[in-house]
Amino acid sequence: LVIYTSHKQEVYEPLVREFEQRTGIWVELETGGTTELLERIARGDTDCDLMLGGGADSLSAYASCFSPYYSVYNDNILPRYRSADGSYSPFSVLPVVLIYNTKLVRMNPPEGWESLLDSAWRGRIAFADPEVSGSSYTGLCTLLQALPGDREENLKKFAYNLKGRQLSSSGEVVSAVAEGSCYIGVTLEETALKGIAEGYDIAIIYPREGTSALPDGAAVVSGCAHEANARSFIDFMLSPEIQQMLEEDFSRRGVCGPGGETEDIKLIDYDISWASGEQKNLLSLWRAQFEGAEK
Repeated sequence: LVIYTSHKQEVYEPLVREFEQRTGIWVELETGGTTELLERIARGDTDCDLMLGGGADSLSAYASCFSPYYSVYNDNILPRYRSADGSYSPFSVLPVVLIYNTKLVRMNPPEGWESLLDSAWRGRIAFADPEVSGSSYTGLCTLLQALPGDREENLKKFAYNLKGRQLSSSGEVVSAVAEGSCYIGVTLEETALKGIAEGYDIAIIYPREGTSALPDGAAVVSGCAHEANARSFIDFMLSPEIQQMLEEDFSRRGVCGPGGETEDIKLIDYDISWASGEQKNLLSLWRAQFEGAEK
């Protein structure tokens, strides 16, 4: 089974090891950013069987590359996380959050998405390149949907506030804030919770305007060589044992049962169709605004 994954090693390694032990199926892995890997799949220059990782919006944008599959555990998935066309299978729920350095920001911490447009934070925001990171793209779309006003103008303001700096991967956001090279950042709840558990001087903010809590997922590549094995992996990741492991060992919310509930968070009505349909246009606009912003 050939898997492309944008997950961090501490997520994919134990999952793959457990899958190999249970099934006897040998897994080959290739890692990278979500958008980078999806583009390779779209070009067809790959032997990938399964894309593991990427938010529902990113996977939906490449739905034509995937073979629909409904897991044997599909009925266990909370209805709001299910894929309508089966082009991907959800894996875990990933709220987008803001973080800040508790030593450097002692007064007036960020309260929500509007803070990211405040000139007081210019050059101090940790944000990964949304052309590489799927979670960063979700964060950008969440900001645009959560704030009032013209979305293109808000995108321009946010790009300007980064002062010519964006990180190469979402995994760098927590460390940049914890080390003090940035004061605040945009990341996933899971990543922030792990950083806090490791003793980093950071705190989580759930934006006052509301945030998104999209599932990430996995998708079977159309015409792949090992389709049955790819489907077996999806069934494996949705099995009750693995869903429970997500919550106990990975600081993630599962998509099946009580673990996927998000009543503790104020959520926006995130428009996946808009985010996936506008992906290429938004990323093109982002590139133009970011590169053209005054350093």
